[in-house]
Amino acid sequence: MLKLIIADDERIIRETISTIINWKQYDIELVGLCKNGLEAYDTILDETPDIVLTDIRMPGMDGLELIRRISETDLNTQFIILSGYGEFEYAKMAMKYGVRHYLLKPCSEVQILESIQEIAQDCYRKSSLERSYPAMSSIRHNVIFTILNNAICQNRPYDEIMRAYDPYMDFYFSSYHLFYIYFLEQKDLEEFLQQLKPYADSHFPEVTIHGIYVNCTLLLFFKEFAGNYQDLSQFFSSIKFPGRSPSLETEDLSFKNLQTLLETVLDKVKRFSMIYYINDFRILSSCNYSFIMEEAEKQLSEALQTGRTESADSLINLLSEVTDLSFLKQLSNSLLLKITASDNRLSTIDLTEWLLNVNRERNLEQLKLTLAEKLRKLLSAKPQTSSISAMTQQICDYVNEHLSDPNLTLKRIAEQHLFMNTDYVSKKFQKETGTRFSSYLTDVRIERAKQLLVSAESDKIQTIAEQVGCGNSPQYFSQLFKKKTGMTPSSYIARIHGEG
Repeated sequence: MLKLIIADDERIIRETISTIINWKQYDIELVGLCKNGLEAYDTILDETPDIVLTDIRMPGMDGLELIRRISETDLNTQFIILSGYGEFEYAKMAMKYGVRHYLLKPCSEVQILESIQEIAQDCYRKSSLERSYPAMSSIRHNVIFTILNNAICQNRPYDEIMRAYDPYMDFYFSSYHLFYIYFLEQKDLEEFLQQLKPYADSHFPEVTIHGIYVNCTLLLFFKEFAGNYQDLSQFFSSIKFPGRSPSLETEDLSFKNLQTLLETVLDKVKRFSMIYYINDFRILSSCNYSFIMEEAEKQLSEALQTGRTESADSLINLLSEVTDLSFLKQLSNSLLLKITASDNRLSTIDLTEWLLNVNRERNLEQLKLTLAEKLRKLLSAKPQTSSISAMTQQICDYVNEHLSDPNLTLKRIAEQHLFMNTDYVSKKFQKETGTRFSSYLTDVRIERAKQLLVSAESDKIQTIAEQVGCGNSPQYFSQLFKKKTGMTPSSYIARIHGEG
């Protein structure tokens, strides 16, 4: 589902647009109504919308300045300009920032909807082509494989199993596509993947492809992208294996989200005793190790709750009995994912490094030693008693270290630093701090600015604006400062020195 924000200083206009169209019918969620540019800017940073419908003339920050500032961030927000001013100059300036839709007031419901639907296609295309960082891709593969194993060996509802991994994947809002590849014999599976990899690298290199194989059928699924699925189906059918028939057959389906897809897939594959998962075109086997999986998770929970050395020893002894390297890799990854999701003693950065190192390990005994050492260290550590989680603390630390960056966004921190789902991070940050990220960022910037202003002269305003992340825009800095403090930076300096 795409997210939409409407920004207009005329209340009747923004509220009318918000109600005349049934946005959910078009798979769009209205996440914000903003009365000026400054409010819209903060809301965009918090909600990371796909589409913003904005007026040009607004107090505080006009629509063009809003578009300019967002265009300098890593957000993929698409804009539609709604204005009563028909001067061509506005359109030309907007085009510099990639805006292709310019609607003049008054405009009809049909015109708005046509623009929205056209941009929606671009959004889906860009969403599927977002850079998939190797660390994030590794986490996604491990999450899906863990869910697969849990679904096999645990008698729990699928949505309950998935809920534990909300920090790492979007199960609810992104559409997914599933291909069934029939009549693919197990002896030909590796050859099939070797032919698929260069094709995928060439035609859709940024798409993470998940796969599950059972009983001569391969199920490949991925987030929907603006490609030609018919071409992909023809490619599958064109793959031949010497001396065998019949040829491969395919069937493809679309799903509104990953949760629905997984519920369908897990029902089909969980009855098989041997299941194979395709992790970055490598084959991982998954047996019904029900007892080991259940017992390991039980002992992990006990060790986390009690902190007793005996519980950790019992878990490590259980893992030492595993004789399958692939299974031990996945089980260890599953246990550390659970620690990260439920406890603050392991950060997502540490988790990412662990996943990458484990995937490279080729020696079963060495992995047992490494895993035992890691678990003893983690389970003997005391969880932090801070009222905020390690994740939120990492966000605060990152903001302090990169405050001068004018394009600092929660999306960047979540995806490139924490390797977590942006929406999850945003909600958890707000819940723990009691404030939205944009408000927190502004507060930190203003507090830093106050410190600098006390020891600076008034002609240093531009330098201070740059140091606190307002870029080469002292006017924006002054507007932001006045909004938060009720006075301009110059007035604040005068007041501090007893001149005001």
